[in-house]
Amino acid sequence: MRNNILAGLALAAAAFAAPAQAEDWSAHLDACAAAAEAQGVVTAGEYKAKFLTGSGGSMKRISLELIPTAGETIKAECKVKRGNVKELTIKV
Repeated sequence: MRNNILAGLALAAAAFAAPAQAEDWSAHLDACAAAAEAQGVVTAGEYKAKFLTGSGGSMKRISLELIPTAGETIKAECKVKRGNVKELTIKV
């Protein structure tokens, strides 16, 4: 019985610890979208940024789609370090 209680507590602790380590990709996505606006790739307020994939340690690599209200979807890859966009590449 005691082992079941300890196992349950360990499982609960692991379940609550997992979300604390989750990455906040939305902040990185917003930074990439702002960089795309600054470079004139998209017009502010006329597109939606969609997160595709993300990876990396201190330098985050994010694949995203910039979906305009009218026109074709633009695929891009963005590198972000400490909240600053270091590189934005438009895929053709």
